[in-house]
Amino acid sequence: MDYKDYTLKAVSKDLEAVKERLVRMEAKFVGLDRQVDTYFDTPQGKLKLRQGTIENLITHYERVVENGVERTIVYRYDQHPTEEEMEELRAKHRQIAVVLKNREIYTLANIKIHLDTLPNQQRFIEIEAMDLTNAFTKDELKDQCLAMKSKLGIQDEDLVKTGYLAK
Repeated sequence: MDYKDYTLKAVSKDLEAVKERLVRMEAKFVGLDRQVDTYFDTPQGKLKLRQGTIENLITHYERVVENGVERTIVYRYDQHPTEEEMEELRAKHRQIAVVLKNREIYTLANIKIHLDTLPNQQRFIEIEAMDLTNAFTKDELKDQCLAMKSKLGIQDEDLVKTGYLAK
């Protein structure tokens, strides 16, 4: 699979300030995605079904921390799964968690910026420097992720482990 990315997540103290920075950088606002992420038991990494108003996918992945940024190892990445694929996933794997969130999605070149709000009103920023076509090296993606962190004013003390499931 050609998909690769580097990701970081941070607690957000001021999403409005982040939005202003994104506007100044001319990031494209994709929309507000109301997401339901269902996680399933798997011996390695995370297995997730995302059902949203914008993004829908089945993905099996794990993340490896490298200097404060997480490199994603992807085993499966199926966008727009069929009902049959979703039913097969549910039949073969035990559900272990459901995470609800509202996600504002922005893009700037190959970088996705997510502004997440959970039902308890916790807010997070997630940056994904991604490559679907093998156009970038791992080091370039990592550098892009860290550069965006700096541009958005994210401090090291605000960084948290990515994902809302503690597996």
